[in-house]
Amino acid sequence: MHNGIDGKRALDREFEIAAGMKQALLEDRISDISAVFLRNGAHPPEIAWAPRTEQIPDPRLQQLNDYWRVKAEDGVAASSKAIDPSEMRFILGYVMLLDVLDGGADFRYRLYGSLIAERFGRDVTGRTVRDFGDTEYIVNFFLATYQAVTETGRPLLSTHYPRPGSQTASWSRLILPLVDGAGAVSRLLVGQIPGEWRPRAPGATPPSF
Repeated sequence: MHNGIDGKRALDREFEIAAGMKQALLEDRISDISAVFLRNGAHPPEIAWAPRTEQIPDPRLQQLNDYWRVKAEDGVAASSKAIDPSEMRFILGYVMLLDVLDGGADFRYRLYGSLIAERFGRDVTGRTVRDFGDTEYIVNFFLATYQAVTETGRPLLSTHYPRPGSQTASWSRLILPLVDGAGAVSRLLVGQIPGEWRPRAPGATPPSF
């Protein structure tokens, strides 16, 4: 029993930045999140809870948001059973499905869109967010956003701008909660669209994220 408690405490210490960013999201303290990005040499992200159509920068993400809302009942998050991949051809290759683990302590990539993997440079299907460790600020940000959506059951839109050296100028990400039969958020449906392509100089070392 003590080993399990000690292990949880160790995990919490590892992702202290994520814990802080999650709390900032829940309290709408976006400036605190911006400060983390600035300390790591990155442009602050743009964040919107339950975004309106005009706030969503890409038409595919707008359509995904509309699709999720149609599947939701009485303002409650859509059921995971109601989601049919064949109905999402409009955003094929740019969709992720994540399983919520241990109430939101971690998230496993059940599906990682092929076009996201192509731009990112690897396929992380089957891996968890915590697998990447807490040294990169952006991993902490991903974990924080997923946890905040799981805790609130509300959609979240973010656009973040990777540091110079990344081949992608920006990523716009719409996180949509999916509930199980008991009404708990058990999966996340995520649409992620890359921005402008930035060719890397020959011989340059790619960043981790």
